[in-house]
Amino acid sequence: MWTSLFASLLLFAAPPAPKVFGPSQPQEIYRVLLGRDALLLESITDIIKQKGITDGQVLITAGSVQDCTYHYVTSAAAKPKDEYKSVKGAFEILSSGGIIANGEPHIHITLSAPDKGAFGGHLEKGCRILYLGEVTLIRYTGPSLTRRPNENGVSLLEAK
Repeated sequence: MWTSLFASLLLFAAPPAPKVFGPSQPQEIYRVLLGRDALLLESITDIIKQKGITDGQVLITAGSVQDCTYHYVTSAAAKPKDEYKSVKGAFEILSSGGIIANGEPHIHITLSAPDKGAFGGHLEKGCRILYLGEVTLIRYTGPSLTRRPNENGVSLLEAK
């Protein structure tokens, strides 16, 4: 009886509290236009390095790609399983963004095509712009962040 009562209580346990980092303020904002055949993630990473951005945000607000590689989770297990997918064709960027921590961007992307609907995941190298890519990079002031893998290999934000 006690075992089943204890198991029932665990089902209703509160989720962990969110970790809040900051306060931070935008220090500089760079608006970037990427042209046809530019590599999306590689270009963003190069600009982050050129501008010395260690903590910030990436917003990809408009654009299209002609081929793209991304990955997404395929399991709800404690240790994630990822599947990598590459697509070729004409795809609109519906939304994309992420956090820059310790100079490294972590970006997710959503693409669409009339015959495929919307899809996406974690942006990987090799995603090539079709017509244009409009990107905003924001440098933050404030406490520095980094990512460290937890016991299941998930890279989580933490104070540097």
